[in-house]
Amino acid sequence: MGKKKAFFLLLLGLLLNRDYGDAVTLATLKDFHRRRVQVLAESGADLIAFETISNKLEAYAELLEGDGIKIPTWFSFNYKDSVNIVGGDSFLECASVADSCNKIVAVGINCTPPRFILDIVLLVHKLTPRVTSKPILIYPNIGETYDPDRKEWVVKSTGVSDKDFISYVSKWCEAKASLIGGCCRTTPNTIRAISRALSKYSSVLPSL
Repeated sequence: MGKKKAFFLLLLGLLLNRDYGDAVTLATLKDFHRRRVQVLAESGADLIAFETISNKLEAYAELLEGDGIKIPTWFSFNYKDSVNIVGGDSFLECASVADSCNKIVAVGINCTPPRFILDIVLLVHKLTPRVTSKPILIYPNIGETYDPDRKEWVVKSTGVSDKDFISYVSKWCEAKASLIGGCCRTTPNTIRAISRALSKYSSVLPSL
């Protein structure tokens, strides 16, 4: 059997307090991310993924422009609806930040309810000129709501079963997503089901 090439991917989250407002500056955010990225860049990673980004300022900070860090990176944003990320900035604003930097190799949507995903991805293709030319990544949560005060997920009718989650996959493929996976509250069974569903679309999925 032929060997598949393995990639070393490291994930980085955001500054934990999303509601920092004007108290946190771009310089503060850069300082928060800089040392972590330097350590990971020296570890031999092939790619760093900044995920669950909640606002445009955080994205600007994670670019770390002028720091000489060249490791390929992807940006993945956390949405509260089909238009805006949780901090209130629009997809147009956030994706344009990522598109402005050559080391950003892809733009994603993660930890977002599946019901919002398709409209977000279709927006990429509807806008002229396109808001980003980067490959699009999708790894939603199961659709439940996280309560930061109780520090737990609230099981509501918005959560979907694996069967319902998989029913979205064909639409995401047709919308030209390059990578599809799962985030919070998905399970190994969810990922296996996604893999089986994607096997039917391998010939039409864009390359990452």
